[in-house]
Amino acid sequence: MSNMPKTNQILIVEDEEIIRKSLCKLLERHGYGVCEAVSIKAARETFVLDNFSLIISDLRLPGQLGTDLIKMVAPVPVLIMTSYASLRSAVDTMRQGAVDYISKPFDHDEMMVAVRRILNASQKNATTATISLQTPSLLGSSEAIKKVTRLISKVAASDLPILIQGETGSGKSAVAMAIHNTRKCSDKAFISIDCAGIKESELVTQLGTSDLSVTVFLNNIGELPLSLQPHLLRHIQRSNCSFICSTDQDLEHLCQGGLFRKDLYYQINVVSITMPPLRQRSEDIPLIANAILAQLSDSHRELSEDGRKALANYHWPGNLLQLKNTLQQAAILASEDTPIDAEQLGLSDLPLNPYQESDSVRSTLSINQVDDAPAGLSLEDYFTRFVLENQENMSETDLAKKLGISRKSLWERRNKLGISRKKGDELVND
Repeated sequence: MSNMPKTNQILIVEDEEIIRKSLCKLLERHGYGVCEAVSIKAARETFVLDNFSLIISDLRLPGQLGTDLIKMVAPVPVLIMTSYASLRSAVDTMRQGAVDYISKPFDHDEMMVAVRRILNASQKNATTATISLQTPSLLGSSEAIKKVTRLISKVAASDLPILIQGETGSGKSAVAMAIHNTRKCSDKAFISIDCAGIKESELVTQLGTSDLSVTVFLNNIGELPLSLQPHLLRHIQRSNCSFICSTDQDLEHLCQGGLFRKDLYYQINVVSITMPPLRQRSEDIPLIANAILAQLSDSHRELSEDGRKALANYHWPGNLLQLKNTLQQAAILASEDTPIDAEQLGLSDLPLNPYQESDSVRSTLSINQVDDAPAGLSLEDYFTRFVLENQENMSETDLAKKLGISRKSLWERRNKLGISRKKGDELVND
C-alpha cells in the first residue's frame, strides 16, 4: 500500500477516465499532490485512505456508491461529484455526511474554490482543541455533557477498553475520537470499524492491520454477527491495541437473549460512558447549531429567534444526526442574506413530542406490514425504505393506504424517524 505524507494529498475516485485525468491535471496545476483510483475497492487495495487530506469521489462507482466512503474514511472529508444533479440528490448526499457536493460537468473555478475551502477548514480544525467546534456534539454547558467531558479526560489517561452507549445519532463517534485525541498517542492511527453487517474476511483484514500504536473503534458493536464474536474476543485478549466500542442497543439484554456473548461484553465494558440524547440537553442546542452552521459554509449563517426556539423545543428522535441533517437542508434551501427561521427548518408546525407514537399506530402497522417486510428488516427500516422509494410517485394518502395506516399515523411516523416530506414545492424535514 502507498503511504505518502498527508499534507495536501488528494485522492480522486472516478471510473470515467476523461473526467479523472482532467481533474488530476487541474489539481496538479494548483500545486496539490494527487492520486487516483477507478473504484472504492481499488482505492482501498492501493492506498491508506486515512493519509489523504481530501477525497473527491463520483457518486456512482463500480460496486459501491461514492457515499460509502464517508463513514469509511471519517474524519477525512469527502467531496461527492455526480452527473445526476438535483436538489434532492444534494440534500441526500449532504445528509450522509459529504463535506460538499458538485455536479458534473464541473466548473474548474467552482471545483478549486471548494477544494481550497475544505482543506483550509480541515487545517484549521486540526489546530483546535479536542473539545471545540471540531466536535460540536460535545459543546454545551448542561450537566449531562459536562459529565461526559469529565469522563473523557479521566478515561483517556488509560488504555482500558471503553464502551460508549447512547441512542442513534447522539454523538458516540465524536466521543471516541475525543478520547483518542486526548490520549498521548493521538498522533497514531485511529481505525474505525463498522460492525453492522461486516463479513468475516473484512473483520479479519481490518483487525490485522492494527498494531500497538493503534486505537481501534468498533462502532455498532451490538450488531456484530454472533458467529464473528469469538474471533473479535480472541483478538482483543491477545492485542495490545486500545479498543473503544459503541452501541445504541442494550447489550445486557442481548446477552440474556443469546445474541451477544457475555464474555465479550465483560471484555469491552471495563469503562462505560453514556452519551445523553439531545432532548436531555436542550440548553446546549443553540450552541451546537451555531457550530454546525459555521462548519457548513464560509459565509456566516444565523438562526432567527423563532428558529432557535423551534430547535430547542423539538425533541429530536434522531438526535445530533437529525439536527445536523435539518441544518444542512435549511442552509441549502434558505437565502444567505436572511436568518434561518422555523419554517425553513421544517419545525414550525410540529408538536413538542412528535416522535412518540401511540400503541395503536404501532400495532396497526405491525399487523398490516409484518408479512410484507423483507426478511431481516425491522418495521421501522421497512417503513423508511417504502416511503423513500415511493413518495415521489405516490401521494400521502396513497402511501398511508398502502401501509394500512391513517395519514395522521403516517405523519407521526415520519416525525419519529426524521423522514423528510414534500410540502408544496419545498422539501421539509418534519
